[in-house]
Amino acid sequence: MARFLTSKFVVIGFLVLLFMIGLTMLSSLVRERQQYNEDVIQGIGKDYVNPQTILAPYIVVPTTLQIVCKEDIAKKCLIDYNILLTPQNSAWNHQLQVSNTNFKRGIYKAITYVDNLSVKGKFSLPEQLITPEQNQTIHWEKAKLRLSISDLRGLTNQPILTLGGQKLTFDFPTGDSSNPLGMTYTEVPLVLSAQNPHFDFSLDFSLNGMSSLAIIPVGKDMSMTMDANWAHPSFYGASLPQKKIQSNQFSASWQNTYISNQNAEHLNTCLNANDNTACEALKNAENSAFSVKLIEAVDNYTLSDRSIKYAMLFLLITFGTFFLFEVLKKLPIHPMQYTLVAAALGVFYLLLLSFSEHVGFALAYLGSSIACVFLISYYVYYVLKGIGRTLLLTAILSLMYGSMYLILQTEEMTMILGALLVFTLIAATMFLTRHIDWYDINASNSTSNSASKIKSPSPANLEN
Repeated sequence: MARFLTSKFVVIGFLVLLFMIGLTMLSSLVRERQQYNEDVIQGIGKDYVNPQTILAPYIVVPTTLQIVCKEDIAKKCLIDYNILLTPQNSAWNHQLQVSNTNFKRGIYKAITYVDNLSVKGKFSLPEQLITPEQNQTIHWEKAKLRLSISDLRGLTNQPILTLGGQKLTFDFPTGDSSNPLGMTYTEVPLVLSAQNPHFDFSLDFSLNGMSSLAIIPVGKDMSMTMDANWAHPSFYGASLPQKKIQSNQFSASWQNTYISNQNAEHLNTCLNANDNTACEALKNAENSAFSVKLIEAVDNYTLSDRSIKYAMLFLLITFGTFFLFEVLKKLPIHPMQYTLVAAALGVFYLLLLSFSEHVGFALAYLGSSIACVFLISYYVYYVLKGIGRTLLLTAILSLMYGSMYLILQTEEMTMILGALLVFTLIAATMFLTRHIDWYDINASNSTSNSASKIKSPSPANLEN
């Protein structure tokens, strides 16, 4: 009695299983293309310049301490170490010129920027430099200001330091310079003395970078502002900024006294105690920096992957519509026809992925959805044997693709819209099938099969 429904559900379930396997392969393809895109961007970074991380400038003053030797108390031992000076206060201003057309390979483009940077601040000598101990020797002539930058290839020219009205040009350190921090840096010699314990400075330079920019603040008080001709920043790091994002630009400002003081402690521990833990903590932009990542307005791969998550719902809606036609209109639909329509639904995601890499997600989605709706509607016209039924299915498909695009564009409302869509579909199915006697369907099919056997006599009966 239940042969009709059971066999139909078994066939549909098998087709759904095959479709799930195909979706898994499509998801793997999306991840593969996304990884290839990231590899190409990294390759551009190796040939041009990488994402930049800047450590706020600090002064290194070499010092020698004379103490009694532990091995022989009659002798004096010398211990060399550095006294670090971080700014009392500093104000940073970034003017970023961002572009995604300067560097590309094939269809893949890298987001690059030129950061025109200006820093103004003040240093104050600590008491241990102003009034050193008798066994302490300050090597003022060896004092240097260091500026650490993760990729020095990004410097168009050496930075210019203005100190006491005098302009000083940085230079790269010699190969034997100690660098426990592990970040490349450029430096400039300073002329310091205890007679001038407070002095202002300014620093100006341009820096090329790619994808992201992180500034590690050090000192007692540091503030930072940033303006860029890019409308899609993603802020991260130890402190998030006050921001204003417009259609073609953004501005942001940071200030966090705790982070800059904590970083100053890490810096001192890293350089003087060679503490690797402190060095790594300082270089970890997630916990120590003011950071921004420059992203594309639309991530084609993320949206393609999210759209695939709704593919099973689309398939069930389409198969459900076919099944209702079979039940309500007594219209038989062959499993092969189910299979071809499922294949057309699946190829939509392949078209979407491939075209979005060339023309953008919106145009690729529009073209792929129109092509698939037209293909399925044309085929279904001959399957459902009626223009009215075809138009109904076309409207359902168009509504589904339109709803999915809306869901993909409103990430914050994705869960709500998806849940409402599923609820609406279930409610519509329950409404359309509210008068159906499912047992009667089985009986009707059984009676129909019996009647067909009676109406089709065997050749032997005809002879008699």
